Formats: sequence, C-alpha cells, structure tokens
Amino acid sequence: MKKAPLAMQAQATSFFLFCLFRFGVATDPVSVTCQQVRASVPPSEWYHRHNNTPSDVYDLKAQLYISEETQLPALNITWILSADGSIQALKATRICVASTKTTCFRCNYNATFKSSWNPQKQRWHFHYMDYPVNPATSYTVRASNIPTSNINEYAPEKSARVQTPGCDHVTMMSHIKCKAAHWKPNITACLVNNGVVINFTTSANAHEYDVKLSMCNKSSPSLNRTSIPQKNGSRISITFVRNDVLDLAENICVKIKPYFKECYHSCKKHEMVLQHCKTNENIIASPRNEAVSLEEKSNNAKRYLIYITGICVVLIMLGVGVFLIKKLGKTNEKFLFTSVTEPLQPVKVLIIYAADNEKFQNVILAFADFLHSFNGIKVIIDIWQRRCIAEMGPAQWLAAQKEKADKIIIVISKSAKMKWDAICCETTTDQRLSYSEDMYSIALNIFCSDLQSNSNLRKYCIVYFDATCCAKDIPGIYSPCEKYCLGKDINKLFKNLHNSSHKVRSKSSSLWPYFNYNILFNHKMKDVILKLIEWQKVQPTSNLFENPVEGLELQCAEDLQIDIENTCP
Repeated sequence: MKKAPLAMQAQATSFFLFCLFRFGVATDPVSVTCQQVRASVPPSEWYHRHNNTPSDVYDLKAQLYISEETQLPALNITWILSADGSIQALKATRICVASTKTTCFRCNYNATFKSSWNPQKQRWHFHYMDYPVNPATSYTVRASNIPTSNINEYAPEKSARVQTPGCDHVTMMSHIKCKAAHWKPNITACLVNNGVVINFTTSANAHEYDVKLSMCNKSSPSLNRTSIPQKNGSRISITFVRNDVLDLAENICVKIKPYFKECYHSCKKHEMVLQHCKTNENIIASPRNEAVSLEEKSNNAKRYLIYITGICVVLIMLGVGVFLIKKLGKTNEKFLFTSVTEPLQPVKVLIIYAADNEKFQNVILAFADFLHSFNGIKVIIDIWQRRCIAEMGPAQWLAAQKEKADKIIIVISKSAKMKWDAICCETTTDQRLSYSEDMYSIALNIFCSDLQSNSNLRKYCIVYFDATCCAKDIPGIYSPCEKYCLGKDINKLFKNLHNSSHKVRSKSSSLWPYFNYNILFNHKMKDVILKLIEWQKVQPTSNLFENPVEGLELQCAEDLQIDIENTCP
C-alpha cells in the first residue's frame, strides 16, 4: 500500500516531462529583429565554413498596404521558413528590396528554433512591415537564410516582385508625390467689361503660383502675368484690367502653374479657356398651367424683396470700401484700376548694366523678367533687342531709348567703378579702348552730361544687389542719384517707379497695382543671386570680368515668353 503513491508520483513526473519536452516550444516563441545593413557587404558568415546550415527560405511574399502608423503606402514583406530539422542552425534572414537603389536588412532571430513548426502547428513565418514605397515603381524583394550553405557563395534566395500603382490609384493618393497630381484648382475665368476675373483654389502644399493670360497656343507671349504666394488651400480671386480689347474668338487661355516641392519647375500647368461671364438673372419659371396661386405670388414677391435688399447691402458695402480705399490710400489687390476715358500708360524702364560675367547676366535677366511680370511696367534692355541694336547701332539705339524711357535703372556691379575710371578719368589709351565697345561704357558716355550737370536726375536711379557688391563700388558721378540696395529697398524702388511716368493721369486712375508696395523677390531672383554670391567667393578678382555670354536672349524668348524683337524706332 505504501508503494502505490510512489508509483503514481513517478508516472505523474514522467507525464510532466513528456509534456514539457513535447509542447515546450508553444510557451517559448521566437521573435525577429531587423536592422539595415550595407547592400554591397555580404554577411560575416559568408567567409566561414559551417557544419550545419539551414534550408532555403520556403516562400516569400510582398504586399502593398496603408501603414497604420504613417497612413502612407508601404510594403508588408512576409517570409516563411522550411519545416525541417535544419531550422535549428538558422541564425538570421537577409531581406533586400531593390528599385532605383537596393536596401538590405539583416533580421536576427532571438532564440534557437527547437521545433520545425510554430506553436500553431504551422510553418514559421515572419514579417517586415512599413517599408516606404513610391508611386508607379517596380520593387524586387529577395530573401536568403544565414549562414550560407557554401563558403564564399551567396545562398539560394527567394524573390517576389511588386509594381506599385500610379497616383490615380486610391492606395497612392495619400503619398506626398501625388499631392501635386491630385490638386484641382477649379479654375473659373470670365471676361467682364474687358477685365479678366480669375478664381481658383490654392493648395496647402505649393510654394507659389504663376498666373498668366495668353493665347491658348503654347508659343504665344503672355498678355498679363503675376505671381501668387502660398495661400494654404483657400480660394482666391485675381483681376486683370486691360486697356486693349480682347477678342475671345482667338481662344485666350488662363494658365496657372503651381510650384510643388516634389516637381517644382516641371509641375503640371492647368489651363482654362476665357469666356464671357454669365450674369445673375432672376428667371421666373412660369407653370405649365397658366393659373398661379396667390400663395406662390406672395412667395415670389418675398424672394424678390430679399434679392433687392441683398443687392442694396452689397452696393453700400462696395461704396464704403471704395471710400475707405481713397481715404486711407491702401489697397491689398495687385491689379490696375484705371478710368475708361483716360487709361494709365505703363512706365517704360531702361536697364543699363555692366556685363561682367555669365552669373551676373543671369541676375540681370531675372531682374528684368521680375519687373516685366508686373502689370504697368515695360522693361527695355539690350539683351531683348539685339536685332534692333544691330540695325541701328548701339549709340543710336541707346539715345532713342533714353528719350523713350520714363526711368533709367543703372545696375552696379564689381566692375562699375573700374569702367567709370576708364571713361571719365585719366587712364591709359589701351585701357580706354578696352571698354570702347562695351554697352555699359557707351551708355555712360551718353548719360555723362546729364549726370555731371545734375539735369534730369529724377530719371536716373542706381541699383545694386546686396552681398554681390556694396556702396563703395558706386562711382562718385552717381552720388546725386537715388540709390537702392536690393532686395531690402525693393518696395522703395517700386514707389519711385510709380511716380516716374510723365504720362498724364486722371484722378480716377490714381490707384496703382502696387500701392501698398508689399513686394518680395521671387524664387528665381533669390536663386540666381545666391549662385552669383557663391561664384564670387571662389573666383579671384582678376577673373571677375568675363566676356558676356551670347544667346541669352533666346532663353528669355523661350522661358520668359517676352517679345524680344520689338519694332525698332
């Protein structure tokens, strides 16, 4: 009787050990940790011989899904291990994803596999999730086990391919590169009394918008143009008031180009054909039967009263707004309001500069385009009228432009003082001759009498770009002229241009498109100035004066859409 409990205890112990040996894996699962490694460097086990190596990866899958963490499209990579005894030799699995570049990960297992099957009696399978992907891209995923089967040889691998859809697919709509493709401006463009009213919805992701009015033919020059900064997804309205008559039979288009970070200069343009606006008319739909009840007539009368009251309120608010604008002298709109009987003539601005080098000429081109893009300013510059200069000769052309121009802007560069000394001071004959055919030097010879006699000084102003040169580079002959350091004095310059036209204006045309002078350089101006600054840092002073680069006017005609071959006087 005493041995029975001992026998039962021994049987219970044996059963417990059997269960622990048989089912112990179920309470000790294996996890994996993945770290990125260099794709060109094989695993360290590749150089050593191993007595035992694991079998190949049984299966590999890669699926596209939306990550719960980032809410962006990503890859879910799943690999399945072979169910055999060699799994005990498995240390890690190498996963590589290849598209435009190859990215590899080493996924280490935290424990040795004690069973060929997982606790659910299935093959072991693991995941690497949230690998970011781009739209319309092909990805190849490869997986191989570590250690490799043979020394100095890559192990056999499983592979899977995934082709991500384009931005039109619902899975990719949240991708940052697809925001530009899915932007819908909802443009409306109408002609009202020869003024063009444009409405569109901005995007919260674009830096800037170019709005142009031109013929629908892509090669035609712009009729009006302006730049709009970021408006954070709001709907904005723009008005181009024109003095000449627009013929809608010629298919005039409004073209809006956004500047997104992902595409910038290559972003898609959106176009809308200009049409006549439809006026709001109160249309009374008569019933099919001619009998109209007294109740319906009463309701219609109430509607008319509401409409009339609303129109009166709007007219009163517009009247108050116009009064406040005239009273305070402020306007936030960058558009030109002129009288019908006496249109405001654009200010003609002649730009004179010293062609030091290609980088400086790029700054001059961007500056001329920047001024030309504003309604009410017409720019005259030699680069845009090479044919006229060739026909008339530089001196005759400059003399004619001097008479036509309302304002002459002289842009100062590093070589300005040196060239002035060569022209108006005592210098050697060789040095004087070296500048004899330079357009800037010819201009100084023509303007020299005005500058020295202090006559017509209101017509001249001196401009130099901050960080590219300084006030000490300005020759003393320019001391009586107005001077502007750009871009901090850009608003003062526009105020000067506003007051420079000698054309007669009526009192009703006193509202100027830039009356608040809240003007900043655009991205193109900032970019070319920065490149000039960087170039000057690495160039010695002796190399600052290079020959001007030919053919820049072609860039203006193509990129800026400006008519460079104006009729010669």
